[in-house]
Amino acid sequence: MVTGLNSEVEHIGKTYHVQTEDGGLHNPIILTRIFCGGVIVSSRKTSYVYLLDREDLKGVVEQLMREQHQEMIQEVYRS
Repeated sequence: MVTGLNSEVEHIGKTYHVQTEDGGLHNPIILTRIFCGGVIVSSRKTSYVYLLDREDLKGVVEQLMREQHQEMIQEVYRS
């Protein structure tokens, strides 16, 4: 299972670090944070507790992580 995604994004002379993590089965959330200069400037947390019974949980969570990560990268460009 993908445990995390990290991207560096340049926008208007600043470097942003976008980090997405999976909390795992005991904390079923996907957490994405955007950092600039070591400070969190935005975050999004999404629960997937409603998906825990799925046989294809690993693939579904990985896809949700990628989608949320990309959405947050786009948020950098909208700022």
